[in-house]
Amino acid sequence: MYSSGDPHFGDLWLPANLKTGQRVPVVAFFHGGWWKAQYDLAYAGFLADDLRRQGIAVWSIEYRRVGNAGGGWPGTFQDCAAGFDYLKTLAQAYPLDLERVVVSGHSAGGHLAFWIAGRHHLPEGSPVYLPRPAVGVHAAVSLAGAVDLRLTCDLASGEFAHDKRMVADLMGGLPAEYPERFAAGNPGDLLPLSVPQWLLQGTLDDQIPPDLPRRWAENAHRAHDAPVSVQMLEGADHFDVVDPESKHWPVVAATFRKACFS
Repeated sequence: MYSSGDPHFGDLWLPANLKTGQRVPVVAFFHGGWWKAQYDLAYAGFLADDLRRQGIAVWSIEYRRVGNAGGGWPGTFQDCAAGFDYLKTLAQAYPLDLERVVVSGHSAGGHLAFWIAGRHHLPEGSPVYLPRPAVGVHAAVSLAGAVDLRLTCDLASGEFAHDKRMVADLMGGLPAEYPERFAAGNPGDLLPLSVPQWLLQGTLDDQIPPDLPRRWAENAHRAHDAPVSVQMLEGADHFDVVDPESKHWPVVAATFRKACFS
């Protein structure tokens, strides 16, 4: 457990047969589920198991969600920061290379991962600020991620109309109602992230607006950010990007290898 109380824990997945003294890159992974308590990290185990077979450790982080006591703003953010920072402690007992830490998340977890990558911009007075140990972010990978809360709301129409309600549930309201919350909790307000970013999404995704990754990349470019790669996977749905049995998984796995080993 990275903190007292429930659900402050994570699952650490380590590659097997490591050589003495060998340290491996680690992906800090945040699961999705629209930040709701009824969805947990269990499904991320398939992704984590596949990555560890490729020599990549995975620290899959659980956190308070909307519906848990203290979930939503600011507790969800505080948990994710504390869970990520716990890598410093884990590396004292396990062979994790803290020079090669990649943040990643699926769906709503993509927002949390990219927020972690941008939290170095937060002022000390912010309610979601936590003093950080010496754990940096090497790269960020979004898998069908709601990486920008404002864009998610702006693009929420038609089949994606419910996305705005999900964001409001997390933040307690919409951007116009809580500008300071969104300034601190929206990754798009924390640009530049200053690390390479990969955004993968299926063309048949019915949860995340298809224009969101491109819009993110444009905003990052205007902020003079590090390189951003967007890849739309033809025929993939919202969960194909986290399913090692999907025909699209080799592209996802190759992206993780690039993020971790380059």
